[in-house]
Amino acid sequence: MDLTPDQAANAVERNDCPKCEVPAGSTCRTRGGKTATKYHTPRFVLIAALREELEVLVPTDRSPDHPWKQGPAPTVVPAQRDAKPIRIGHAR
Repeated sequence: MDLTPDQAANAVERNDCPKCEVPAGSTCRTRGGKTATKYHTPRFVLIAALREELEVLVPTDRSPDHPWKQGPAPTVVPAQRDAKPIRIGHAR
């Protein structure tokens, strides 16, 4: 990963999370509504620099394992991806 943990977190948070449905600008949530300790995989694979990573941790200043709070909206809305989504896993 060429990004620092804070840069990676900021890059991940530019997208909505397809798993926990948290809006852009906020960290991922657990089922209990607390801030997750790691970003969900479908969210961070959207960032080209992070696709090879196995996990991206939520920085401690974003309060992992504490009740979730809506973060500020990102200043720049990302452009729509032109590439096909990456398939992770295999189904029969």
